[in-house]
Amino acid sequence: MSIEIRPFERRDRDQLTELVNRHVAAVVPGVALSVNAVLSQLEREPGESIVDPWVAERRCLVAVDRSAVVAAALVHRFRADPDVGPDFRNAGDIRWLVCTRTAGEAGAELLQSCVHLFDEWQVDRRYADCGLPVLACYGVPDTLPHVRALYVAAGFQGPVRTEEVYVARCADLLGARVEGVEIVRTMGIFGARLSLRRDEVEVGYVEVGELAADLARSATAVTWTDVGNLQVAEGEDRATVLPALYAAAAEWLVLGGVDRLLEYVADDFDQPGYRKELLGLGFTRLVTNEIGWELPRA
Repeated sequence: MSIEIRPFERRDRDQLTELVNRHVAAVVPGVALSVNAVLSQLEREPGESIVDPWVAERRCLVAVDRSAVVAAALVHRFRADPDVGPDFRNAGDIRWLVCTRTAGEAGAELLQSCVHLFDEWQVDRRYADCGLPVLACYGVPDTLPHVRALYVAAGFQGPVRTEEVYVARCADLLGARVEGVEIVRTMGIFGARLSLRRDEVEVGYVEVGELAADLARSATAVTWTDVGNLQVAEGEDRATVLPALYAAAAEWLVLGGVDRLLEYVADDFDQPGYRKELLGLGFTRLVTNEIGWELPRA
């Protein structure tokens, strides 16, 4: 197999999008990114309002086998300026790497080209990710073991932490109520904030629905959204308040045609029983993402 590693060209856009969507399909069902959505991420990421302005240079490389794009990677170089966060200052990051299951050799060769690019840039730290522009696809999802294997074989170490993503149908969350409590909707930090209040005292709140279509950049993903924030007041009965919060969120979301809700649980989360609570409410685990891959200096 003769592999050509070269910069992305516009003629590659359809093949690249198809390859990206194969990976997305293994993480989130029923979601397909458009060509424009994929090309947009090659230029900037508006959803990353803090980190994206730190990027000084972006390169998209492709591995081509007899005119077929069999692997691709988006690589960032972060500025070395004082306003850049210390973990990113003068760092290089493989934003994502995608590869067909049968082109491991091409994927490995492409990954080495990314590492050579890091050397050319003389970056201080070298990161790797698989952050495709869709909800739930970040870190290295456990449903993409071929990508993980490429990083490990190249010497990347990780993960620093893991995060599980859970999903529920909004219809399965409806119905729960807390006696004597009213639902108040306001604007929150992450979208609509639905508060449960008893005698003007907030017993809990949940924030959902911040620009789901923009986050996923896919017209087919407008029926998905995620929990941006959730809190049950200290001293309240979680067994009654938590289901009522999710029911309130679900009632609001279905009005807009949203029928899937995602929630995230990190391995260092300080509420160890939350996974069990989610399962009891009707959530199921969608994917586990491994976050924090880095290639150490020799």
